[in-house]
Amino acid sequence: MTFTIEMLLDYFGVYNEGIWPMQVVGYALGLLTLIPLFRPSKTWNRVTTGVLAFLWLWLGLVFWRQGAANMAILYVPTVLFAVQGILFLVASARDRISYGPERRLYTAVGLVFIAYALAGYPLLGMLVGHAYPRTALSPLFPCPGIVLTFGVLLFARRVPRYLLVIPALWALSGAYWFSLGM
Repeated sequence: MTFTIEMLLDYFGVYNEGIWPMQVVGYALGLLTLIPLFRPSKTWNRVTTGVLAFLWLWLGLVFWRQGAANMAILYVPTVLFAVQGILFLVASARDRISYGPERRLYTAVGLVFIAYALAGYPLLGMLVGHAYPRTALSPLFPCPGIVLTFGVLLFARRVPRYLLVIPALWALSGAYWFSLGM
């Protein structure tokens, strides 16, 4: 079966309607990741990494798994996103990542990424004709979720490299989604 932009947008519509009002929670969690810039602490480090864990687990176990019921190839991102969520969960429990505003350039770029994930991505989608509910809202969608992830990790003082593998690989898949018209 050939995957088309119309199929993807139809799925977005069903997904958006099915998860309402979780989009609001997705936005709130995205904003929560900004707190370590203003109040760095071990607690907020764990909360922020926990937010990333939640988002990746949600994307794997809710977003991708629902689609996999109709298209078996989508079990690949289901597993990859769930594994990444577990890796972030373990990193949170072991306090493996610390965040803060120490590197100004990285912080500025991270803020741009987060702003794009939370506002720019859905606005751009609407500008190209992807009207609600057939649009990617909030970090509870893979593309804005990955952009948010990289934005948050740009605030990190230290990030274990293994936490970057799956997000980087998935970011490369963006060329495919772009070719479909996303």
